[in-house]
Amino acid sequence: MYDLLITGGRIVDGSGGPWFAGDVAIAGQRIVALGRLAPAEARVRIDAAGLVVTPGFVDFHAHSDVTLLVDSRAESAVRQGITTQVVGNCGFSAAPVRSEDVPRYQRDGLVFSFPGYSWDWTSMGEYLARLRQAHPSINVVVLTGHTALRTAVMGQADRAPTPEELAAMQQLLAQALAEGARGFSSGLTYMPSCYAKTEELIALASVLRDSGRAYHTHLRDYSRFLLEAVGEALRIGEEAGVPVYLSHLYAAGREHWGEKTAQAVRLVEEARQRGVEAAFDITLWPRGGGPFQQSIPAWAREGGLEAMIARFRDPILRARIADEVEHGTADWQGWLKPDWDDFLISRVGCPCNVAWLGRTMGELARARGQSPAETALDLLAEDEGQLWTAPTVKREEDIALILKHPLGIPISDGFALARDGPLAQPDLPKSFGTFPKVLRQHVREQGLLSLEEAVRKMTALPAARLGLWDRGLLRPGLAADLVIFDPDTVAERADYLHPNEYPVGIACVVVNGQVTVNQSGHTGAAAGEVL
Repeated sequence: MYDLLITGGRIVDGSGGPWFAGDVAIAGQRIVALGRLAPAEARVRIDAAGLVVTPGFVDFHAHSDVTLLVDSRAESAVRQGITTQVVGNCGFSAAPVRSEDVPRYQRDGLVFSFPGYSWDWTSMGEYLARLRQAHPSINVVVLTGHTALRTAVMGQADRAPTPEELAAMQQLLAQALAEGARGFSSGLTYMPSCYAKTEELIALASVLRDSGRAYHTHLRDYSRFLLEAVGEALRIGEEAGVPVYLSHLYAAGREHWGEKTAQAVRLVEEARQRGVEAAFDITLWPRGGGPFQQSIPAWAREGGLEAMIARFRDPILRARIADEVEHGTADWQGWLKPDWDDFLISRVGCPCNVAWLGRTMGELARARGQSPAETALDLLAEDEGQLWTAPTVKREEDIALILKHPLGIPISDGFALARDGPLAQPDLPKSFGTFPKVLRQHVREQGLLSLEEAVRKMTALPAARLGLWDRGLLRPGLAADLVIFDPDTVAERADYLHPNEYPVGIACVVVNGQVTVNQSGHTGAAAGEVL
């Protein structure tokens, strides 16, 4: 007798091959049979007639490092079909961290400043144990972030490491990998990663050599210096001898749309012809969504949050910062020309500032009788550095180019959140609707991707990049992570005005053999694993 039998569905198995009609049988945590199995006995049967059955979606790039500890249900992720999520991206990982740095790191780490959890670990091994104790509803893959390594060894210093400091960072990375981390990430527009030279990153990425693990990078620039930033990332992968994955690749800013995105893709293609294992991913909304801190010049962020805000209070420094935020500098990698009436405020840290949400920086500047750059500095200080904005950074044509490319995969770049409980604050629609958006917009409505190719990009392809050889495909013997959805109705409901909306058309989600989402919602199952 099977534990679970899914019958009558249209199976899209993750390989990219054509769908076929059949049934899926599960025993324990594994798929044990596919085929015409309807007469068999099972403890639980699910009728998938008229629906599509696929592997569980693999979210290759997310930031749920601590939200899974706050609320392990992972509602916004699992309800859109995500069964595995990668955290520790953009250089931000929850370990390693020195015990004396924990309060500041938790507050200033941008993706860690959520209420409702206690930080009681320092090493990667301790963090992974804490994550397992939380019993998340989804599987989790953890990367080690450059920000964590540099902060633990050098604090927020704007300088190159000494040989001893570099060796210490290498040792911390090697230890984290030995304890269960599955790669290394950097976020080169964020502090203190923005202070690192290419040679430092090559030396750290070299620790991954022969491990099968990859270097994942948020590039140093996505606008004026995008091509130079792509070249740097490819150089790091090539000289370190490791796979390199370019996070959310696109050309940011209207003056860079179009050809520059295509040129960036060509650089990756040329690197692959030289033997570099390189690829990229993409977020699906034209609006971005990230910490406004990265719009402050790097020199003004040195020393951490208090030092940055103190500079805002110095009239001479404040005037320089505001001018550089507005106009940039000739050599500032990471600067994006601001369109203040498009800088939508998408997240705040202080509940007292929720009235800012959904308004633009330009609108608030006019209400305050200030210049937009001055208002931006004040809002960032008043929100204790936690302010996030969502300007329109890319266009649909560039998203389509990246997504359709054989190397492109969709990512959420979001958090596992919920509409209730401690994580019910407004956030970004990508946390709730990324994968249904692919199926609605890019498959059903536009025909950019076939259903089979879209599923491959959301399952087998990201699983292979992670070395998760028992996931991403529907095959006997592999892990029983599955999604059942209606191809005619599946869609995201979240947008920037209503970001915390669950999708429609997802009928069932199975994680490690346990039905975790059904027509009634989350079942309470907590079958996820740290992979």
